[in-house]
Amino acid sequence: CSCTARQGSSGINAEYGGTKSEKKLKKKSRHSSRRRSRIIDYLDTDIATDKLEEDITCQGCHKKFTFGRVPKILHCLHTLCSECISVTLMLSDEKNKVKCAMCEVFSAGKNAESFRTQSYIQILSEIASCYEGQLNESLHCIGCTNVAGLRCLTCNENYCQEHTDFHVRSRATSHHKVLSFKQILNTPLLISTIKREEHCPTHTNKLMEFFCFTCRLPLCTACALAQHKDCLYEELGTAITTLKQKFENLKPAFNRKQYNLKKADSALDAAQKQVDGELGHSMAGLSDTMDRIMRTLRQREASINHHIEDHRKEGQGELRVHESVLEERIANIESGVDFVDTVFEFWSPIEVLSMEHDILERLSELAGDGGGSSEEIKPKPFELPPDTEGNVVDAISTMHNVALAKATSNVSEEEVGEKGDIAEKEI
Repeated sequence: CSCTARQGSSGINAEYGGTKSEKKLKKKSRHSSRRRSRIIDYLDTDIATDKLEEDITCQGCHKKFTFGRVPKILHCLHTLCSECISVTLMLSDEKNKVKCAMCEVFSAGKNAESFRTQSYIQILSEIASCYEGQLNESLHCIGCTNVAGLRCLTCNENYCQEHTDFHVRSRATSHHKVLSFKQILNTPLLISTIKREEHCPTHTNKLMEFFCFTCRLPLCTACALAQHKDCLYEELGTAITTLKQKFENLKPAFNRKQYNLKKADSALDAAQKQVDGELGHSMAGLSDTMDRIMRTLRQREASINHHIEDHRKEGQGELRVHESVLEERIANIESGVDFVDTVFEFWSPIEVLSMEHDILERLSELAGDGGGSSEEIKPKPFELPPDTEGNVVDAISTMHNVALAKATSNVSEEEVGEKGDIAEKEI
């Protein structure tokens, strides 16, 4: 009998660890237990707040990105909130142009919606807001009234621990990635592991698989064959590989530029030390000279001190200007490279290809920006007024001779006065 055979088989399986379904259930239970253990351990760690605060804060108004303050990408690849862009467009003298608060480069656009949304920062800001809601117990699970502390990155829904266990045990959602808010904020790269698929608005059952470079639009297979036969388009994977290669070709220029700027920055530091060293040397020489003159020479000492201080301020002021320019260039290059790395890491191919022109144009500007040579930065050497020491020594000698002559009465009062006037002029 087949029933007997099945019962016998079940008995054997039970004796050696249970049926296949029971083993699978135990395996899931162990997996769920390990997952809960990892989550509990992770909740005891601290969030890297400095980098997180910088990422989710608008550099224009210094407020966090929210639903009403959507992060938007300017043509210089910096990010401002939609509120800042709207206010800038309203108050700016330049029509339909937004001035970046960081690099002061203008970006053309009629309104905030004409700029692409920074989806990675938007998701990160939302997760940070959810974590804040978890801490003040205002964020509730989608399935009950318990406080939510975990997020399904596949469904973009928040769960409590009980519904999370159900979610990961369910056959339909067992492959979904569910993590705590804290874990996501500590490791933002986890966001990039979620594959975001976009469907064609015309053929809703088909995925976007191509990108049309003629129309600058993503396409599905049906649209490519029917409406874009005469256009230049490529498969998304091929197109993104080509774009990555273009960026790799630009990287040597970035590296050279960054090296030259850092070298110039090091030259600035050396020049700053040189100015300080020359100041100390000049002050020491001046002090040594002043030690050899009479009390009546203090006025001259103050004048020379004032001259030296003016020179120091002038030299340091010039160096600070150079240093500020170099730091700004370095920051722009690093920001541009970091942005492109983030784009390829976190954006979908469609988002990347839509920004290809702006990315390549901005990176080419940064790579070809002139200046940055350390040979251009040389502080002016400090020099005492000509023959200062000689004049002082001559003045002392003259006054000494006058004093001796007066003491011995070998000269008249008129001659003493004349020689005293000569000494004062030399001083």
